[in-house]
Amino acid sequence: MTVRPVNGIQVVGAEHAPYAAELLRAAGPDPLTVRLVADPALAEGAFRIDVPETGDVVLTGDPFAGLVHAARELAARITPAGLPVGVHADEPGLPLRTLWTWDHSTNWDERQLGQQEIGALNPYGKGADAFGEDYRRLVDFCSRERIGGIVVYGLLRDAHGGVDAARDLCEYANARGVRIIAGIGVNAYGGIYFDGRHRFNLATHLRRRPELSAVLPQKVGFDIDEFGDLHFPASEYMMAACPSHPDNLAWHRDAIDWLLDTLPVGGINFETGDYGSCACERCAARTGGERTSWSYEAMRAVYPTLLETARRTGPAGVPLRHLVEVYWDNIFDLDAQKPLADLPDDVAYQYCVNRGFWYDHRDRLTAGHVAALPHTTNVLRTHGGSQWNRQRHSLVADMYADMAARGGAAGMRGLTIFAEPSAYHPTNEISYLAYARFTWNPDLAWDDFWRAEVVPRLGGADQAEAFRAGAALLDDPTATAGDLSRVRGEALDVVASTTGEVQRRWLWLAERTARFAHALTPYH
Repeated sequence: MTVRPVNGIQVVGAEHAPYAAELLRAAGPDPLTVRLVADPALAEGAFRIDVPETGDVVLTGDPFAGLVHAARELAARITPAGLPVGVHADEPGLPLRTLWTWDHSTNWDERQLGQQEIGALNPYGKGADAFGEDYRRLVDFCSRERIGGIVVYGLLRDAHGGVDAARDLCEYANARGVRIIAGIGVNAYGGIYFDGRHRFNLATHLRRRPELSAVLPQKVGFDIDEFGDLHFPASEYMMAACPSHPDNLAWHRDAIDWLLDTLPVGGINFETGDYGSCACERCAARTGGERTSWSYEAMRAVYPTLLETARRTGPAGVPLRHLVEVYWDNIFDLDAQKPLADLPDDVAYQYCVNRGFWYDHRDRLTAGHVAALPHTTNVLRTHGGSQWNRQRHSLVADMYADMAARGGAAGMRGLTIFAEPSAYHPTNEISYLAYARFTWNPDLAWDDFWRAEVVPRLGGADQAEAFRAGAALLDDPTATAGDLSRVRGEALDVVASTTGEVQRRWLWLAERTARFAHALTPYH
């Protein structure tokens, strides 16, 4: 293998990707010249590295993320002997790779007080600075692992800095090739400005115009098989607007214009609300009696106007990425989705699945079925691995790998998962790595992933298997305090023989099993 000696790096074309240039300059001073070339024709995240025997090294990538990925890859290829000569090109197998979060329960800076682990309509309990601390760490993880975007519900909230904090986060993420996708409620979930006395906050709007409010059922909430019966507490966060009233549609249109004029977001995650359909006479007449916790007819009434309003160019001159929630456990109900057939086809439609539904029906996710869906760009989003399926800290790497592989083979264009807990938790870390690797390459072999990514992090092949078994016990309802105490002892044995990050991961398992064992031990 031919290599070129590297004593430092000089960057040409840094204006195309300043952060990529910063990564390269960290290797030292001249004389190797690396030229950055932005190619808008490449898929987002795609890149190419050309290392000739003499002359400039050329990194080519899409304008938003590809050059950042190329710079990281080049830096990783430099060895003490030099830089291997040749060409390396790569691109994502699933182009829409997105992490889904609520601001109040995203805990990536473990130092912060006020952490929450569940909720969809919560106040923000941390200090204002915690929002940036949490999300910058999450952005850094996504940039390193080639994950394309983060949906943030609660992006705009007075309690953590409002517009200024949201803008700072967007700019930080854009530089690193990660989209911040604003999660917005249409007629629900706080509207565009989730929490604050702002003209585009839904509660503020409805206090001014109470006649525009929706008529919701007595129970506001929903049922998920893996979670149970969920009730949302009464608060202004639960206020909802009638989707049949044209003044509400005009207000949302103006709000989206304001959002995109104000913040450099990478896109929007649209949701019309899943905690109750409006039951007013106008909605009842329009829908023909449709009654679930969400309404397809309400979606059909508002989305054409709002998606047209949101059709803009975003950061680095690339189109914004918009995701439309089609809600959960209904991807195989083509009749129910008929009202959506006339919606615009240049956005992604996101079908959520719970873990039980996935394992019961995954064999039905075929290329033929995906081709029969109302639109051409379709994404899976899963509650699996989240609190909503009682798996917030579970090891679910195999489930994410399965969803990515089956989804890619069937023609789905992406996979969205919850990623609110920090990768400090090794079960989450391994699950996120599986998500990143298998969405980038859905044909990746499980054994290759486990050997390359998991075994070194846990200290060896036998240790990795032992960790997997111990973590599974945390989710086993039949596990006894004695069972958990045994795993704690085994984990502490590994702790005594390891150091650094490997030791930290085993310390986590020891503490977690000790906590669960304590909860199962009665006081006398």
